[in-house]
Order: sequence, then structure tokens, then C-alpha cells
Amino acid sequence: MPTRLLLLLFLVGHVFSKEPPDVDCWVIHLKHINCSWNKQGTPDVNYTFYSWFQSDGKNCTTYVSENSKNTGCIQPYDELITRRFHTFQTRLSHGNTTFEKTHQLKQKVLLDAPINLTVKNGSDYNLWFYWNQTAVHCVESEVRFRVNDKNWETSLVSIGTQKYCINLPSSSSRYELQVKSRVGKNCGESFNWSSWSEPAVWGSNNITDTNVSVSAWTPLLYVVAAVILILFIMMFLPNERLRIIPIPDWRQFSKGMKGNLSYNEQACPVQEYCNVSESDSDSSDGSTCSVTTDQTDCSVSIAVTNADDLSTAAGLLSSQEEEQVSE
Repeated sequence: MPTRLLLLLFLVGHVFSKEPPDVDCWVIHLKHINCSWNKQGTPDVNYTFYSWFQSDGKNCTTYVSENSKNTGCIQPYDELITRRFHTFQTRLSHGNTTFEKTHQLKQKVLLDAPINLTVKNGSDYNLWFYWNQTAVHCVESEVRFRVNDKNWETSLVSIGTQKYCINLPSSSSRYELQVKSRVGKNCGESFNWSSWSEPAVWGSNNITDTNVSVSAWTPLLYVVAAVILILFIMMFLPNERLRIIPIPDWRQFSKGMKGNLSYNEQACPVQEYCNVSESDSDSSDGSTCSVTTDQTDCSVSIAVTNADDLSTAAGLLSSQEEEQVSE
């Protein structure tokens, strides 16, 4: 009999000493507040949930159930981007039993994963990834990408930015990227990141985006083609030698020589050559020189017995040219 009494007292004490349900609340995607009270397991009774910011109290509109017992509530609220900075109150009640709790939700924001993740090869030959997320001015993102299914590389994206660039991708490689987001520091940084978005894939075996697939080697191919074209043109053009005609410095002539020149007459180049016989090779006085012009209209050959008579020959040549001009 005493043993049964002790066992009964133990069971009754265990029931009365059972901890009250612990309510845990999170702001979901800045649209509604999700509260749950099943951390210690499914409750034995159906509690009624009531919540409020300051004075706008409301009953739960959508319950979450487990084994026909209420285990949570989804309560929509407007302007949660700012209202979450205020104290949030909850109350669980069943019959005469009531449990109240105060919550601070500023950092307890959980965003949905970014959506509409797309990838495009831009006109700058870089790979651009774009996505959409709520409250752009308050949200920061983190991307992770990998090439050819190798290790992931992560990078933070600044608040307000919803795009990411990979420079000069290789068309022979496969690029895969995912994004997650959270509320940034300028709007009250949240503890938790969202889950990763669906991956966007570009490159070999690309089935996500088929808009543009311009190879990064295209500009280099254009340059190589232009160089080859220039080389072919240079090979087939006739190889003309550059002829340089020296221009005499007229300032070196004396004023008397310039006065004797006739600038209206056609210039005739003059050459002097001497024929030396074998018998007179030892004597310079026996040499015979002549003055010759290369122009057909004024070609004249004058024999000169010695160097002293060269001026006489030149005068004769000039008189003959004057007669040809007068004719």
C-alpha cells in the first residue's frame, strides 16, 4: 500500500512539474510571423494563440497542426521591415491556463531563397548572373560558384546588388552558381541566411540558358584573321623598289652660274669621259675627253684635246642648244 501511494504521488508530481510550451517566433520573408511551440514535443492539448505589436492584438488566422494538435501559427503582418524593431508579444491559452512571452524580432528574419536566377553572356564577353529578392535596398547576398563540378568558391555581394559577374569565361567549361540572402546591417542584420537558390548553369552541357554563348576567344580570332589577311596582301602585291632622286643644293652655285642658266630650257645631264690609248697611257697630255648629254633631243658629243679646251667645248654645246631651241 505505501508503495502504490508513492508511485501515485510521483506521477502526479511529474504532470504538474511539466515545463510550459516554449514559443519561438521568426519573421518569414518580411511578410508574416511564424511561431511554433513544439520544441518539447507535440503538446497534449490544443492551445489558442494570440499575438500583438504594442496594441494591435489578433488571434491566429492559420494554425500549423501535428497529430490533430496545434503546434504553430502563421500570422501575417504589414510593414514588418520596420515593425520588427518593436517588441512582439505572444500568448498561449487553454482553459484557465495561459502562457505569455516577449520576443525581439529585429534579428530573427528568415528570407526565402532568391528566385528567377538567370545567366547571360554579355556584350563585354563576361558571364552575368541575375536574380530577384524582396526589399532590395536592405538585402545582402552571397554567391557560390564552381567550374566543372570542382570545389565551390564563395563571394559576398554588396547590399542592393542583385547580379554577379564572372570575367571571360571559357566556353569549354561548365559554370554553376547559387545565391542566398539575408537582411543587411543597414536594416538590422539578421542571424540567418536564406537557403540556397536553384542553381544556374552555363557552359558545356548548358541546359539553363541558351540566349548567348559567345566564346571568349572570339576577339583574339578576329585579330589573328586580320593579321593573316594583311600578310597575304603584302605577299601578292608587286615588290616595287623605292627610287630616291637627289635634289641638288642650288645655294652652292655661284651667282654668276645662276645668271647663265636658262630656267625655261629642258635640263640635260652632262657626263665627261676620256679615251686613253695604249700608246699614250704614260702621258696625260695625249688623252682625249668628250662631253656627252643623255637627253635624246640634245645629245651632243664633242671631242676635247685637253682639259684646257673643256670650257670651249661647253660653250660650243651651249650655242648648239640655242640653235635647236630657236628652230
